Order: sequence, then structure tokens, then C-alpha cells
Amino acid sequence: MLYINECLTSDTPVKLVNANNKRSIFEKKEPKTYFKKFNHAEFIGEELCGIKNIRCAHYFIAGLTQFKINKTLSASKTEKYYPVIGIGSQDFKESNKTYKSIRDYEIKADNGFESMLENTHDEENKRQLCRDMLEMLALDIYMGQADRSEVNIMFEEDENGNIRLAPLYDFEHSLNSTCMNPNYLHSSALYSFKNIDGCREFIRKYPMFRDILSSYLDVNLAEVISRSYNSRGLIVPSDKWGFYLDFDQKQKDKIQRIIKRA
Repeated sequence: MLYINECLTSDTPVKLVNANNKRSIFEKKEPKTYFKKFNHAEFIGEELCGIKNIRCAHYFIAGLTQFKINKTLSASKTEKYYPVIGIGSQDFKESNKTYKSIRDYEIKADNGFESMLENTHDEENKRQLCRDMLEMLALDIYMGQADRSEVNIMFEEDENGNIRLAPLYDFEHSLNSTCMNPNYLHSSALYSFKNIDGCREFIRKYPMFRDILSSYLDVNLAEVISRSYNSRGLIVPSDKWGFYLDFDQKQKDKIQRIIKRA
């Protein structure tokens, strides 16, 4: 686990957020800002989404304060506002779309994936949604996502009734082997793989999943982490790199075993 004080520098930009409404009273048109405690995976998840062209919420360093202020300051200049430093993200919802959780659809037990495909109204929409969900499953397997629950999966519908996976969010319980369910290769509200054989069976049904999953073998996690932290003015403590590199190798070994005979 990483703590914010291990990563923060005096020059780190911090967006101050008012604790009463999570956004400035001076900019009513600004999207609502969500605030959460600092964790080590949100920025990395967003960076990976960027590499894989997956839509994702944008995360930044935020300072929660009681003051009516809306500005971004270097960390060394925020002390007088007594902020709680954490992570902020702005609401990604678009006004011309409807957003629903997986619970808002009729879902078969243990197979949210195929149930969602049945909710699409034509083949083109089905192919797009299928690709969206396969991309999420592959990302979550690589990152060891342990909390892709019903509240962490959102879908969007446009005015024509097309359903797509909404931008991804909440990677908090990723890149942390202690959070992973030892009884499952991957478990989520969308689809769960009990073991490698179960994942291979899924690949036989959705062959493109093999290529999507295989693409993570080419990811350089060290570079991903460096970019995600450097772009926010953060540092990664040197004693954490061993864990990251070990986790990366273990996940890639798992992917290799999955695709070997798939």
C-alpha cells in the first residue's frame, strides 16, 4: 500500500475541492467532483485505459477543504487551507445519455456478460458492447481487479437505445494481491472465471478475447506507472518497485497459461 505523503512533492499540483458540495460554488457549470482517499491504483488504471483506448474517468490529486475555493495550487502552498489530500474525479455523465448500473437490467445469475448482450437492439450494437466488455475483463484480469461489483460497472444508453459500457472507474482494489479472491481466477458482477479452464472455455466462445488478453503481455508496467505518477507531479518510493514488478510478472504468467492452449 502507498500513502499520499510517500508520493507527494512540494510541487505536486493539488486541486482544492470544497467539502460541502465537492465543487466550487463559483463555477456552477463545472461537473461534480468526487473525492476519495488516496490509493495507488487509480492513476495506473487510467493510464492503462489510455494505452488500450478504453474510456475511463480522469483522476487527479485533490485537496478536500472547508474553504470556498476553486483553484489548483502546488502542495506546498495548500497548507493554509488544511486540505485532506486524496484523489478527485469529475462526473463523466453526458446530458444526452442515460446511465444505468448492471442491476437495472434483467441479468441471468452468474452471466451478466451474455445477459447484457441480449439487451442490445441490433447486431452492430451487440458487437460494440461485446468488445467494450471484453476489454474491461482483460484489463481487470491483468490488474487483479477485486472489486468490479454491481456499483462499479455502469452502462450508458444514447437516444437511439444503443448500449455501451460507460467510462471505467474505481481501480482501488487492483494491483494488490491480498485483495484477490484465491478461489477464482477473476470474479466480477459481469462474469467470473473459476479457473484457467473456465477462461479458456470463454475464449472458445469469444475468440477475440484471446488477442485482447494477450496484448497485456506487451505492457511495460514500470513505464505505465512512471508516466501515470510523473504526469501528476508524484513520485513512486523506490522500495515499492519490487512489488510492482513481481505483480506484473505473476499476472503475465497467468495470462500465458490461459492462452497457451486456448
